[in-house]
Order: sequence, then C-alpha cells, then structure tokens
Amino acid sequence: MEDSHYDEFGNYIGPALSDSDQEEEEEEDEQQQQHDDDEDMQDADGPGVGYAAADEDAEPGTAIVLAEDKKYYPTAEETYGAETETLVMEEDAQPLEVPIIAPVVSKRLEKLLDVPLATHYSNEFLATLSTNPELIRNVAIVGALHHGKTTLMDMLVEQTHDVHSLGIRTNGQQLRFTDTRVDEQARGISIKAMPMSLVLEGGTGKSFLVNLIDCPGHVNFNDEVCGGTRSGVWVLVVCDWGSPWRQGNGLVCVSVWWDRL
Repeated sequence: MEDSHYDEFGNYIGPALSDSDQEEEEEEDEQQQQHDDDEDMQDADGPGVGYAAADEDAEPGTAIVLAEDKKYYPTAEETYGAETETLVMEEDAQPLEVPIIAPVVSKRLEKLLDVPLATHYSNEFLATLSTNPELIRNVAIVGALHHGKTTLMDMLVEQTHDVHSLGIRTNGQQLRFTDTRVDEQARGISIKAMPMSLVLEGGTGKSFLVNLIDCPGHVNFNDEVCGGTRSGVWVLVVCDWGSPWRQGNGLVCVSVWWDRL
C-alpha cells in the first residue's frame, strides 16, 4: 500500500483498482486497524490482557478487577473503627424447629362455659321480672378476705341452676362460679367484682329478680368494692365469726356508711 495513493484524510485517490485488489486493500486495512487497537489496549491495561494489572502505578479507573476481588461494601473496621470488636456469624444459629416469625399466641384470661347452665326457671320469666322495677333488687355482697362471699354465691347458684352437669361437686372441689378469671381460679381469691342475676323467692313465696355483685375481699381491690356498693341499693355483709377481725371488715363498714347503704 503506497501512501501516495491516499490523501491526508485516508481516502483513496490512486488509479482504479480491480475487485481482487480492492479486497486485498480492505483486508490489509482491517489487519492494520486490529493491530493498532491491540497495541492501544496493551498500553492502557498493562501486561496480560483480561487479568488484573500487577502494576501498582496503573490508574484505578482503567485497571481490570476480577469479580472475586471487587469490594462492594466497607469492612466492619472501616464502619465502626479498629477498636470495635465485631463478630461475623457464618451460619444461622437458630434451629430449624423455631420459626423466624413466631406465631401469635392467644392468651385466655377467662374460663367461660361454652353452653349456659340450665336454670330452674325459664328465660321468659326472668325477662318478665326485669320489666317490673318493684320486683328487682340490687345487692352487693361484701366482706373480708376468705369470709365466704363466693361460697354464698355458689350456694345460690346451686339453688337456681343445674350444676350437676359440671361434675365439680363430685370430686369435692369448690364451685367458685363467679371467679371466671384464670388467675382467680389459680390463686383462690376474687379479683374483679362479678355481677349475676338470679330469680330468688322471698319469705312469702314471691319471686324477685336479684342482681347480686360478688365483690372481692382483699384490701388491694377495695376499688372493686366501692364500685359494687355504689351500683347496688342493698349490701349483704358476710362475716366469718370463727376468723379474727381483719382490716377488710373495717374498710367494708366505712364504704357502706359513706354510701349511706
């Protein structure tokens, strides 16, 4: 290839060529261009095309870095400092039996019957009594701790309901029907005031709708006693004369006198 046949822009200005000569010229141009590109790449990347440059003076922007040598995130020392101790866990220490997201555990705070107990009177009769205010009595049962308030409620429930289907009295356990909370059953004391409507007969045989409120006897739950006494019109104070005088007796008397019951 003669330089006189080309101008300063690389255009061919020589005599007309045949097809074979033109193809040879194009092949020579392509080989020369490929050779020049290879030399430029070697000059830019250094020795060993396709591998990481061993020369430390090479510019970081043009050096070829392998995938395993790339740094995507800063190290723990760079993030938290060299004085901070970092622990990297390679394997998951949580066993496979334990779920990553624990399921929601529903706690049951009360023990309630699935089916209401059968009564010795009909629900229609109870509804009829509730429409007559003169036949309604609101009574709060108060007293000191372990003086028999819940036991008295159990006796009234046994008179008005069929408790034999529960199977509790057969093994000698106390019914404790108004202690519906789990902690009340476990501790054996009443914590919350529990109301209950019963149909009871008077001395003349006349039926009344009695709304009883079983109030706790512990002094720490005196607020429940105050709420029960203010909800009722009458107060039934239960005292166990075989037990010594307790502070709860005095608090009950003060609460009843304060509410003028």
